[in-house]
Amino acid sequence: MKKIIFIFSTLIFLSGCTTQTLTKQNMYNELRNYETNKLIGPKKKLAITSFTNETRFGKRRLGQNASNILATELDKTNRFVLLERDKIEDLMSQIALSQSGLTLGNLQNTKFLDADFIITGAVTKYSVSTQGNKNVFTQSKTQIATVAVDVRIIDAKTGKIILSESGEGEATKEYSQVLGMGASGGYDESLEANAFRASIIKLMENIIKILESREWSCNVVKILGNKLYLDAGGKSNLKIGTRLKIYKLGDTITDLSGMIIGNEENFIGEIIVNNHFGENGSVAYFKGKELLVLPLICHMP
Repeated sequence: MKKIIFIFSTLIFLSGCTTQTLTKQNMYNELRNYETNKLIGPKKKLAITSFTNETRFGKRRLGQNASNILATELDKTNRFVLLERDKIEDLMSQIALSQSGLTLGNLQNTKFLDADFIITGAVTKYSVSTQGNKNVFTQSKTQIATVAVDVRIIDAKTGKIILSESGEGEATKEYSQVLGMGASGGYDESLEANAFRASIIKLMENIIKILESREWSCNVVKILGNKLYLDAGGKSNLKIGTRLKIYKLGDTITDLSGMIIGNEENFIGEIIVNNHFGENGSVAYFKGKELLVLPLICHMP
């Protein structure tokens, strides 16, 4: 009789200890290392489109979820300026940006984006499954969500794809019961978000690396004598007192297939950022005697 009471008491104790558990990717903590104030140079501007959904599930919602999570994670790095989504979506629908990149004819429209890079992508895999075990005293159920996301980064000035990569993520949640007591429940929709976040985080290392390897630039948008107005300022982390080199943009250079390689750039001189204006603009002064005419582009020395 004592043995029966002991076994029963033990099972009740175990049932009281059962909890719902959610397995998260270890890479979550790695991403937080990018939340830093160590950024030295100005920030590049990114336009993130809503991703497409290439799976049979979820319709457009899955693509929007993936691109929203990517935007959130990139914003947390404090290394980029993200353009407003509604403006990007309106423009993308007008110029029909395809997943394979920009066509030569559409490239001229990208100047209205005011972006250095365009990030597009697609959800290519989405699955949800449930696994369970059951015996005399205990039963458990594990929900598993698995997703895969393809991401492409396009140079807005040339239309060239500079990164094309896939990331897969998984999130699980386990329910356990002992003698009918413990955790139970239906499908947890947060699994989907965690699986997407895991897939995006796997891509973050290379996304940040490729973007930071590209040269930063900004445009002169207005000239008043030797006073130049630039389309980068406080929000872009362009510090007052920064020296920039300015170049006169020349002819557009294409390769044999007609794809844009870049523009001729003729060095004119240096300017110094004097103050900021608006949300993300600045004023600089040119001390040379040459008459300046748009288009002009600025680079870090």
